[in-house]
Amino acid sequence: MKKLYNNTLMQLILALCTFSFVACQEFDIDSQPEGPLNIQIDALESYTALATSPSNVVFNISSNTPWTIESDQQWCKPTPSMSAASSLVSEIVVTMENNTGKKARTAKLTIKAEGVEGTKVVTIEQASKEDLVVVPYDELVPTEGGSITFTIASNKAWEIIPSTAFLSNIDKTSGTGNEDAIAETVTVTLPANAGAKRAGTLTVKTEFEEYTFTITQNGVIIELEEDPESTTISMPGTGSGMEKTVLIRANKEWKVEVPKEYQSWLKAEALSETELKVTTTTTNNLMVNRVGHIIMKTKEVIDGFDGITFDISQGTAFWKEGGADNYVVDEETGYMTLYGSGIVTNYLFKKGRLAFDFESINLTGEDWIEFNMWPNSGNTNFHLHFYANKESNFTCGGSGLNWTQKTFTWTSEQTNVVKKIEFLVVNKEEGSNALVLKLIIDGVEVAVLDNNITDPYATEPGAPVYFRMHTTNKASNFTVKSITWEPVE
Repeated sequence: MKKLYNNTLMQLILALCTFSFVACQEFDIDSQPEGPLNIQIDALESYTALATSPSNVVFNISSNTPWTIESDQQWCKPTPSMSAASSLVSEIVVTMENNTGKKARTAKLTIKAEGVEGTKVVTIEQASKEDLVVVPYDELVPTEGGSITFTIASNKAWEIIPSTAFLSNIDKTSGTGNEDAIAETVTVTLPANAGAKRAGTLTVKTEFEEYTFTITQNGVIIELEEDPESTTISMPGTGSGMEKTVLIRANKEWKVEVPKEYQSWLKAEALSETELKVTTTTTNNLMVNRVGHIIMKTKEVIDGFDGITFDISQGTAFWKEGGADNYVVDEETGYMTLYGSGIVTNYLFKKGRLAFDFESINLTGEDWIEFNMWPNSGNTNFHLHFYANKESNFTCGGSGLNWTQKTFTWTSEQTNVVKKIEFLVVNKEEGSNALVLKLIIDGVEVAVLDNNITDPYATEPGAPVYFRMHTTNKASNFTVKSITWEPVE
């Protein structure tokens, strides 16, 4: 029995030793790596990034051991910056902030792996923000030309592009710039200008920025002394032979021409080297200003100089009475349509012919047109009240004109086709002091006032002309093309 116990005990001890040996052998195998430690990185040695909105830098890491990435600059951030517990393989995305400084900057990414000797360093260089400052030449270059200067301050390479040949003589058309953007002076030499004032541009360009400015050179000078920047001379709208003398400043002997299309109402002449006389020979009968032109030229022929054009703006002979919603002016034709407003002349009516030219007349119901020559002082007057389908009256009276009246009645079919209404006031006969007043519609005498009317205009100044549309609605209206006044002595 004792022998059996000893054999069993020996077998148990032997089995335990065998298990312990196997267990130790298995532990030693599991504690060893499957292969040597290593890390693979497909990043370049260095990258270059823009200053503004830089693109991300992307590369991959594959490793069988934990790793980390450290950036030495806060503006440059790798993601992820270390390996994950679940994976030792990752795509690395490096983001950068905008560089708002004037200098380029560098960041270094250091990649380390556990158990692997050495490190991998990736360099990222970010460009500086472009800094271009141009201080242009902003004065008028004299006619005789000469040298002008301007400055360029840039931290990048630059070039200058002229728009025209007279600005092409530049002492340096390009430069490398400098990191501190220290200003550089550029000189442009302009030739003399024998023609009209001229202008061109210079453009300073870097890779991403540009600055353009204009250089203007004086040429032949013929300008108004009072307002050199203006090329408009204003004239009154009424009266024939209206004159204005203006002072001229010029650096050449000059002459003046009036284009043929304006010679019917406009004259101009040189009184001296410094004086120009402008004359409007007729009243402006349109409802808007009319504009003509004169051309100031040099007496000597200069290539490239065709003269300087001045606008002569003649005002209208009328002013509008009533609200702006009661009339419409066609700026192109000068015609005016009245719905309930009126027109008053800036001149005084006396003896002569006063003509109203119409584009259209449209009278309805009780509406009517008033033509009234009433003086600013006294009560010498005559008028026409023009109706459709109702009695119209042509009347004179007051202290200067013996009261006289003629009436007539026209249908709307007759009134609404009228194109011209004229008033003629003349001496009854040669040598007579008596007047006769005639109403002429479309060339036909419709009414004559003749009652031994003594001429009051020999002593009185005359009367403005009041011309109105009387209406209760805008259904009635008329469009007047012009009002022409031809005085007689």
